[in-house]
Formats: sequence, structure tokens, C-alpha cells
Amino acid sequence: MGKGKHNIQLIIKYTLDRVFALLCLLIISPIFGIISLILKCMRQDVFYKQIRVGEGGKDFIVYKFTTMPKGSENFGLITTINDSRPFLFGRFLRRTKMNELPQLINILSGSMSFVGPRPLIRRQIEDGLTEENIKNYYTMRPGITGAGSLYFHHEDRLLAQIPDPHQYYRTVILPQKKLIEQTYANSWNLWLDVKILFLTIGVVIFEWMGKDVSVIKFGFLEKSDN
Repeated sequence: MGKGKHNIQLIIKYTLDRVFALLCLLIISPIFGIISLILKCMRQDVFYKQIRVGEGGKDFIVYKFTTMPKGSENFGLITTINDSRPFLFGRFLRRTKMNELPQLINILSGSMSFVGPRPLIRRQIEDGLTEENIKNYYTMRPGITGAGSLYFHHEDRLLAQIPDPHQYYRTVILPQKKLIEQTYANSWNLWLDVKILFLTIGVVIFEWMGKDVSVIKFGFLEKSDN
């Protein structure tokens, strides 16, 4: 894809991001209100705010619904399916992925996209990636979903089976995600984003139904191996 065509598609992508984010926020505003009210009644903060790495390796604040008591992140950055820190309603939000809904605010503000590399915590990735690696990893805006996070959609279940999940994440998962996200950025087009979005919706629906989903495969990854 030529640079001019690529830039035009990026403009379309980020414009559509904001339009659809606004529409989604308007449509699900009642759900936002109900979740916020429940969290308030539980004496919890409505939003969990955290500094993550964004486009070009620059930091930004990501928004999620609160799922764990304050200070829980001090006991580790990796969460698994067996993690005892989330409170009961928080587990429901995590299982249904509804804790991610406030990131629509990030999309509306221009710090995130619907599809892109997941925004990671800087100290979570500094051991595995240099500053230049981080910039290359985030050549595009981070997303609510993305090729790497979709490929490892079972990450919380996988890490629950590992004796040292932090070490495994740093030495096995992160390098693979780095390769996947860089390949995604190099192969990116609007149709690829549409494919990832529909695959994500499919995975979420199947997991809501309690069905396991096989490993996600991407044509652009298979081509990159040839």
C-alpha cells in the first residue's frame, strides 16, 4: 500500500473510530449508568484510571470500570482467571468484558482506536522492549482489541496454568505479541480491522456461552512466515 493511500485509510479509520465511539456511548449510556450506580453503592470508584503506553510510545490515561479494590495492582500487574483480587461484581465485568467499555472515552478523545495493539503498562514491558522497540510497537493507536490480544484471548486461562506467570508473560507472550503487532502494522488496512472486530465479537459471544475457542489464525501472519 502506498504511503498516501495508507494515510488516507488511517484518517478514515480514526474518523470512523470517533463516530462509532460516540454512537456506542449514546446507545449504552443506560448500561453505563447502571454499572456506575452499582459501583457507587459498593463504595468503589466508578473508573479505574491507569497510565499506559500509547501511540509513538507516549503515555496516556486509560479508563476502565473498577473491578478490584484500591491498591490491588501493588500485588502484581498480571491477572489470571484464578486471581482472587477482583470483587464479585468485578469478576462479572471482567468475564463479560464490560469493564473495557469506558475505553470508548479514550477512543473519542483520540488516544485509542477500536483496533490496535493493547495499551500496556510501561514497567510491564520495559524489561522486554527497548524504548525504540516500544515506539515501533505502537506505530498505531492502541486498541480495545487487536491482533495480539485476540490471538492471546485465552491469556488469563493460560497464565493460570504457569508456575511463574510474570516470567512467562515477559519471555514468551510479550515477544510473540510484539511480532504479531508489528506484522499487523506492516500489513494494516481497513478490511483487516473489520476482520479483527468481527473475530473479537465472535470470541466474546462464544466465551459468554461458556464455549472454548480454538487458536485464532490470521492470514497476514502466515504470509509473514513465508
